Amino acid sequence: MTQPVSLIVNQSPVPRFAVGPTKAREPHLAVVYATASGEVVCFDGRPLGPGQQVFSKYRTRYEVDMRPQHRSAVLRNNPLVSRDGVHAFEVNISFTFRVDGWKGAEEFVRAGLTDPLPLVHGHLVSLFHGAGQLFSIEDSFGLQRHLNQLCATPANLPQGLLVDGCRASVRPDTKALAFLESLIDADWKERRDSAEHVPAVGGAHRGGQLDAIKQGYEIESTKRQADSFAGMLTNSEGLIRHYLVTHPGDAAGAFEMSRQLEAARMATAELQNQRALGLFTVMAEKGLIVAGDLDLLRQQLTGQVGLATGGHVPLSATATPALPGARPWDAPAAQLTVAPAPAQQQPAQGQAPAPVYEPTLVVPVQSDAAPASAPAPAAFSGAALIYLVLDESLDRGCLDELNRGLASLHSALSGAPAVSAALRLCVLGMAAATEVRLPLDTVLPSTRTPILTGRPGRSYTHAFRTLQALLRQDVALVKTQRTQVLRPIVLLLTGGVPDEGPGWRAAYAELVDQGGNSIAPHLIALGLGGAEASAVRTLATRPEFGFRAAPHQDAASAAHSVAAFLRDTIVGYGQRLGAGDPQFTLTAPDGFRAAEDAL
Repeated sequence: MTQPVSLIVNQSPVPRFAVGPTKAREPHLAVVYATASGEVVCFDGRPLGPGQQVFSKYRTRYEVDMRPQHRSAVLRNNPLVSRDGVHAFEVNISFTFRVDGWKGAEEFVRAGLTDPLPLVHGHLVSLFHGAGQLFSIEDSFGLQRHLNQLCATPANLPQGLLVDGCRASVRPDTKALAFLESLIDADWKERRDSAEHVPAVGGAHRGGQLDAIKQGYEIESTKRQADSFAGMLTNSEGLIRHYLVTHPGDAAGAFEMSRQLEAARMATAELQNQRALGLFTVMAEKGLIVAGDLDLLRQQLTGQVGLATGGHVPLSATATPALPGARPWDAPAAQLTVAPAPAQQQPAQGQAPAPVYEPTLVVPVQSDAAPASAPAPAAFSGAALIYLVLDESLDRGCLDELNRGLASLHSALSGAPAVSAALRLCVLGMAAATEVRLPLDTVLPSTRTPILTGRPGRSYTHAFRTLQALLRQDVALVKTQRTQVLRPIVLLLTGGVPDEGPGWRAAYAELVDQGGNSIAPHLIALGLGGAEASAVRTLATRPEFGFRAAPHQDAASAAHSVAAFLRDTIVGYGQRLGAGDPQFTLTAPDGFRAAEDAL
């Protein structure tokens, strides 16, 4: 509030014996008389004449200023709080007040006011009281319009004052202003970031396209380089030749690598010869062999005993004979053929004989009659690739049975090197995504046992895509070892319907299409639990390759039968390969029947 204001500019006693004219008044002043008892009167603002003063009952003369008084004030002690009840508005008021005519002068003198400003201030505070609660702190202009509407009409106060010309100016206080500025800054930042987002997204897309183009060129370059060195990088000599091509100025380094390689081979051969000789000596001392057998045994043991005693390089100069007419992929007789089952697996009387399949290699049938005594077949020198695709979405009981079966299979193969030598085993866990539980490898005592892990989902499409990628990689890798490769065999176990419905058929067709895929596998399908017989039949590449558990058989019991089936089938196949017979025997698991019969 501004400095105090006094509207009574003069207060004097009324003279009794005045001589001469009466004191005149100024135009903006009103003369008010008061008696000793407090009676107040104003004679139209005119002073009394000399004669009137002598006999007058009025004792005091007041001169009241009636000019408009312009003032301003800030509502600090009584701030207007906003709608949220926390923030407040800062209100500046400019106003005008004056004595409202002669009657107002009488009332003003009668009120006995010395400073009218507190009275006017109280009037404005009461007029504006509670108005801030109608508006949010962001709407200061709305409050300003409302306050100006409230004080637009002149107000007559009982003390003879007239208040008019009131104007209010409103803004948030310091705390609220800082809050609003933070909101404005945040909004500006959001708008700026949104504007910058568009070119940033465009730049990211353009950068991604450039990276994709560069990556494509790098892939093509790597592929061309791999094709160029495809026939060179299959052995140690090829790696040395590759080094000499890429480092033509370092012929001495390449020669040193070749010398070290030859020295390592000679040292390994010498070590294996010493071990083989020691084994011969022990066997001769214990009477396990006779002199007539030494030449034959040495020819066999220099190649095989070296492996049994820890060597990995065959020492025999006589290579294992290959199967006549056998070529891994391009043989026209690549279809499976049926052969009689071994004597120990002959079916019971009245039961249909079990089919025996030869996966890839077929020994041509001679047109002439067979001689009376045929020579014993040589051990198979190639590699049979077997992939187990097992459903990991089965319940815990089924997974436990399968894990026990995998452990039993691992023990059987790792304990019989002659059986596992011709086999390469890979185990995949199938769920929403297919994961490798055992990479393709020969099962040795040092090979880890695969373990299935329970996971949700079941995607055939992902399993077939994973299989197709692994087959390309694994077949190429095995071929680099100069090893014959039989057409892969896939044994797939499913316990329900796939998540993608029938959408898996395209990926399946690409996997097993022998016309467009030179490494298309034979697929044996096994179904239990909620698996559909029609889907199992479709998955099998031949009708007799699909098996479905009996409807009354519980899932855990069916999984136990599958585990035994996998172990016996794979171990039996390895035994036949070791005996030189590449035929593949297949019988249904216990409690299963052909899926085609279950339709």
